[in-house]
Amino acid sequence: MKLNNKGITTIEVLICFILVVIITVSMYATISSFNERKIVEGYKEKVFDYKNLLTKDIQDDFIKIGLVHAKYEKSVVGDETVHTINCDLKDGSSRTLVVKQTLAKSSYHTEGSTTSDDEFMILYGPSDDMIEYPIPDLGSYKNSYGNTVKDLEIDNVSISITEDDVLSIYVGFYHPDLESKYAINIVCPIDYTSTSPDSNSKWNY
Repeated sequence: MKLNNKGITTIEVLICFILVVIITVSMYATISSFNERKIVEGYKEKVFDYKNLLTKDIQDDFIKIGLVHAKYEKSVVGDETVHTINCDLKDGSSRTLVVKQTLAKSSYHTEGSTTSDDEFMILYGPSDDMIEYPIPDLGSYKNSYGNTVKDLEIDNVSISITEDDVLSIYVGFYHPDLESKYAINIVCPIDYTSTSPDSNSKWNY
């Protein structure tokens, strides 16, 4: 394009500036969107690895050794809810699973505490030597009461022992940026007698 004798006009300069701004904003939005997706995928991987590790540890005991007895108790002390399962295995050993949950008030948990921070912990193993499995730390913020609300929470805990002696454990996780539901989900018959994990066992990952 040839310039006239007067050079570039003010309008032409303005048009060029607007085009540069549009391209820059578009590139920034694209990069920001990519970075956000990358962060979310990282969150998913951490939660997925965590729930798979704990699920495998529990199911290896319940299925490979064999679960012969289970007792479930739920207690509430202050703002903390504690779920406890005491299990006896076929080889004479025992295991205990403890899920601790304290929920601070938030837009998602409107009935949460206004005096306590979010606190979550899962413990599993022999009752005298349980291992702590802290949930991944994916960030947090302060609510209007000054309490810490964690981005990743133990949201829903459902544990039951049916009349036909089947133990069901569900520990669900919530994160505002994760679309998929993640949970420790174990269903296992009590008084398991087979030595093979593939024979008529009701369990899943």
